[in-house]
Amino acid sequence: MANPAVRLARDFPWFHRWIGLIGNTGFVIGSILFLVPGLVYSGTWIFVLASTGMMIDSAGEKILRREEERRKTETA
Repeated sequence: MANPAVRLARDFPWFHRWIGLIGNTGFVIGSILFLVPGLVYSGTWIFVLASTGMMIDSAGEKILRREEERRKTETA
């Protein structure tokens, strides 16, 4: 039985992709807010949260690739 992270990444691949897309968008917005002196604090938190979203996307993609490689070796 697969662990919950593997099942989530395998059964809902769109989930981590959307979180990654939202993360990428937030990353750009946070970066722009760094340029406005009064919004640096908000930009920092958006940047941190967006980076977390991008990390979730990368982790989900890695899980999917590892599962695909495991299946290929089992069938070979």
